[in-house]
Amino acid sequence: MPNTDHSGFSVALNWKQVVFFVLAASSMVMPCLAQKQGIGAAVAGYRRTGKFPERVYSSTLDTSAPADEEQCFPWNLSKVRTTTVSVTKLKVPQKARDEYAKACDASNKNKFEEAEQHARGAIEKFQDYSAAWVLLGVILEEQNKGQEAHDACARATAIDATYLPAYLCAAELSVRDRKWQSVLDSADVAVSLNLEGDSYSRYYRATAYFHMNNLAEAKKSALQAAEMNVEHDEPSLYFLLAKIYEREGDNASAIAQLEQLLKHPADRQRQDAARQLLAKLESQPPAK
Repeated sequence: MPNTDHSGFSVALNWKQVVFFVLAASSMVMPCLAQKQGIGAAVAGYRRTGKFPERVYSSTLDTSAPADEEQCFPWNLSKVRTTTVSVTKLKVPQKARDEYAKACDASNKNKFEEAEQHARGAIEKFQDYSAAWVLLGVILEEQNKGQEAHDACARATAIDATYLPAYLCAAELSVRDRKWQSVLDSADVAVSLNLEGDSYSRYYRATAYFHMNNLAEAKKSALQAAEMNVEHDEPSLYFLLAKIYEREGDNASAIAQLEQLLKHPADRQRQDAARQLLAKLESQPPAK
């Protein structure tokens, strides 16, 4: 049953869109969207796509290679490169990988109770399965089991302190709770891993700084994320930069970011939010 805020918008928590709509809510007169019950702001039944970037999940998962496990996460990690594969990841037995693949498939079909069972089955077969713990965190949050989701992602960091998805998971969950220092802490650790192509850590860091009213650092991190995003396919990043420029009073740069967002494929909710902010900025007299 979808949540409904007092302004009449039907909303449901959606893992893929939370960061974007926390930002969007700050530009609209809809106070309830700033609360945890409404920050998803995605119409119930919306097709599950990547939150940042817009990524449609693969319908199949080949677990014969460790790298394939990340295909099931809300982050497109194909752009992130590392020169090593952890020893723990190489130790994952095939039976655990098979359970993981089943969890991934069920999650993609929004069968979250079934997905949870398989994710726990994968962990039961290999307790130190970092990817399974992160996937479990994602699945638990889809079921509004926030604290359990936090615990699952924290377990992944304890198992492998260099595992990027664990920190992205922690950062995303903290965004949902509007715990900006926690978002920043997770993002900072992720940045310290120095993984090539990791724009997500900078994006979360910029989001935290923006909500902590540190515009200089927010802008710095957002521009770093934009520089890493060579495909220019991240609508949430354009929106974040637009919000930063708007708060700085640079409406021309904010408008330019929104126009770029609207040139790229994005879901209807993102486009509507961008158009609403664009109309607001264009209606204001130019700065003298």
